[in-house]
Amino acid sequence: MRGQQVTSTAQRYNSEYTGSTALRIIAVAALLPIFSVDTSAETAALRPAATTFSDAGTLSAYFFGANNAWDAAYDRAQQWKKDNHVPISVGAHHWWHLDAGDHLYGNGYGLPGIRGTYFYYAAFDPSLTLDGNGFVNEIGFHSQTRFRDSGDKLRSFYADTIWSYEAYAYTKTDLGRFKAGQIVQDFGIAWDNSWWEGVPFFDGYRANPAWGFSWDSNWNVSSTLNVASTFQYFIADDRVSGAIAGANAEASPPLGERNTFNVRVVPQWTLNDDTTFALGVSALTREIEDAGIARVDSRQTAYALDLTYTWGNLSLYGQYTNSYGAISPARYVSGGPSDRQNSVEVGANYKFGPIAARINYSEGWDHNPSGHQYILNPGLTFQLSKALTAYAEYVRWNVTDSTGTTSKFDDGYELILMWNY
Repeated sequence: MRGQQVTSTAQRYNSEYTGSTALRIIAVAALLPIFSVDTSAETAALRPAATTFSDAGTLSAYFFGANNAWDAAYDRAQQWKKDNHVPISVGAHHWWHLDAGDHLYGNGYGLPGIRGTYFYYAAFDPSLTLDGNGFVNEIGFHSQTRFRDSGDKLRSFYADTIWSYEAYAYTKTDLGRFKAGQIVQDFGIAWDNSWWEGVPFFDGYRANPAWGFSWDSNWNVSSTLNVASTFQYFIADDRVSGAIAGANAEASPPLGERNTFNVRVVPQWTLNDDTTFALGVSALTREIEDAGIARVDSRQTAYALDLTYTWGNLSLYGQYTNSYGAISPARYVSGGPSDRQNSVEVGANYKFGPIAARINYSEGWDHNPSGHQYILNPGLTFQLSKALTAYAEYVRWNVTDSTGTTSKFDDGYELILMWNY
């Protein structure tokens, strides 16, 4: 869902189905190739399918050949932008929900409180490659702005329905890449291959930008060992996060996060041409701007350990996260100012040609006061074309608070269509 906080109160409302509007949007995106392809008889002729399904990068390439209209239109658009120095990308996430069993939210385009298109985005990426053998190899700027087409904010603590997700200047040097601006925190595994995500995402450890500075590098120690490192310092939060309301200080106004130091080191061993093994270690410490609210600590410290094993098209991962400090007066799990939160997450993903199948499971605990949650999320990903990706997922998300009351935060099927140009 990458969703919002959902309570038992919200479960009483029905979702208004606005899928017809979304379908029109998707239809326009899907028909874009019609306006940009060569309509000659030679081009319009059916092309042979890919030799094997596993060799096809997209379903369009498998069924209609490598030069199919949809992939060819995307390639032409990218080449046009490159030739004309237009460093702009646009896209959107469209999301439909269906209840799996008993009525929870109803079936529709989004959920009550987060109706409409999940978000649209526009990215701007100008860069300049420097010739010669100097210390600096490239300078550039990256920004991504997101917005929603309904009056519902993506999170209750967001300032508006339009927001900046990233905005930083960077320079690539012989010693690594340096960034300054609004940068996404690099803590733990960056993505679990799903759209919905798991406990670490909703606790604010993923998709969490802030204002500060960053340095990252990749060191090839040998032909079989690479070490990726990231060091970050954030001056202040930006009220933008994957966390849901009550997860941490940033998601619990008027609290805030200041002076965050974050480090991540990931050695990766290449065992053979098909097999790699990576061990990740992450740690952070930050000040909590408590705004005089009682029972909130002035500092949070956290660490994460993760393992990722890949063998051909199969990848397996596991992660453990532990955090100390009362970072919210009313955690969305326990309902109170829990002073410790920890979680485990495991998953498997298998990619076969343009289709990937996966299963993810994550579980989290709050302490003092106690609480418990788990998210089960199996799903499939379909690369329909180079510009269009579909996710089909089932999500079961249960949360038990300090009184022992269990709430269903989700029990349903999610269909997501993502396009980008």
